[in-house]
Amino acid sequence: MSPLRSKRDASGGDAGDWERGRDIRLPFRVTLQDGRELRCEEILRLLPGRRLVCRAGLGGETFLAKLFLGEEAEREARADADAVRAMMRGGIPTPALREEAKVRGRSHRVLLFDYHPRARSFREAWAAGDAGTRQRLLDDLLRLVARQHRAGLQQRDFHLGNFILDAAGGLYAIDGGDLRVSPRPRGRTAALADLAMLFGHLPRPELSRERLAAYFEERGWPPDSGFEKRLRRAADRARHRRARRIGRKAFRNCSEFLVRRRGRFHLCQRRDLDPSVLDAWMAAGGLVPRSGDHLLKEGNSQTVWQSRLGERPVVVKRYNLKNRRHALRRALSRSRASRSWENAHRLRAYHIATPEPLAMIEERRGPFRRRAWLITAPAPGQGADRYLREALDETDLVRLSEVVNAFADNQLAHGDMKASNFIMDEARVQVIDLDSMRRHRLPWRRRAAIYRDQARFLENWSGEQRRRFARLQRRRPR
Repeated sequence: MSPLRSKRDASGGDAGDWERGRDIRLPFRVTLQDGRELRCEEILRLLPGRRLVCRAGLGGETFLAKLFLGEEAEREARADADAVRAMMRGGIPTPALREEAKVRGRSHRVLLFDYHPRARSFREAWAAGDAGTRQRLLDDLLRLVARQHRAGLQQRDFHLGNFILDAAGGLYAIDGGDLRVSPRPRGRTAALADLAMLFGHLPRPELSRERLAAYFEERGWPPDSGFEKRLRRAADRARHRRARRIGRKAFRNCSEFLVRRRGRFHLCQRRDLDPSVLDAWMAAGGLVPRSGDHLLKEGNSQTVWQSRLGERPVVVKRYNLKNRRHALRRALSRSRASRSWENAHRLRAYHIATPEPLAMIEERRGPFRRRAWLITAPAPGQGADRYLREALDETDLVRLSEVVNAFADNQLAHGDMKASNFIMDEARVQVIDLDSMRRHRLPWRRRAAIYRDQARFLENWSGEQRRRFARLQRRRPR
């Protein structure tokens, strides 16, 4: 489980901001009802003013401590503890609940669990694994979820962060607060709801009859093709909901993003990008290409260049105003940088790679928008037109086709599938220029847009390459 960034208290003294703040000085101490002191060393999860999860020391032992804050602290701690005890009774692997405690002079509650050093989330293990490792991980997860359902447990908000692997690779369920507890095993309706959210977090091709076999075997259910079809539709809906949620989240203050004003500029940025570094870059004239920057593209509508943000190499795309008429049209409409920023984050839900978006900047005068900038990590490699110029290697063609097919499978239209918008190297294919990407609401418009995408993609190629790509585009838009 990856720790969150926190401020280190060099004196080692107490910090009073842990109850409400987001930037918490470490270490801090919490006095329990019986006078013992819990010392928090590392923050693992944080919901300011509601919940804090940390690695903590108490009486010479190390625990995973969950601190429940606010008005609902007692109810939430009790629900979490009840669900964990239900998992322990059902023989479901979960870090053992060692103690329940209160904070002296506060209504806060504390749960202490066994701490697993070097544990990582299922999501982290999945991202780092090869195809064989991912298959094993998913089989293990489906069996564990089946055991939860058999014990009467169902996820309130299924996400892959609710499962961890210890240093030896053992899989554990965590976070009892996200579980509903029932005295009876969960039926097919509840199972479908949980599994839809599970597969909604994974690439669409991961859902198959072979994958579901592990779950059905653990439940003692016979294979059910009707269940699989319903599950696929429900998983698609869950994936689209997650994409919308991630896209909206990128425009508000939260643990991942920071939204702020700087003079006439409106900024959305990743929280792990130091605001002072971004401000210094802007103050030094970074919003225009400078000496030492590398110009990649200069046109009427956009200018693209490579720059450095502190020690970090970045690519900056500035969306220009071509003339007064263009400026007037853009003044009250959403900026292309804003659309690209949202779409880059939405693609995470579909497991389609794009350069990491770091910040989006809009120049505003009151309600009127002017120029806008998108700052991303650089994409190593070359445009597909250059990378595949002489290539007839089927592996490279398949890799690129899988990305094009992923757009169609997920009912997405890119809007401009020219070859240079796919950046390829030996490791992966990344998609750029996302300001026109959308998922049309009406099915007939969706199909038409995807057909246009696929036709535009084939226009990039000729001869044998075109014929091979045409064969690889076997999936038709739904």
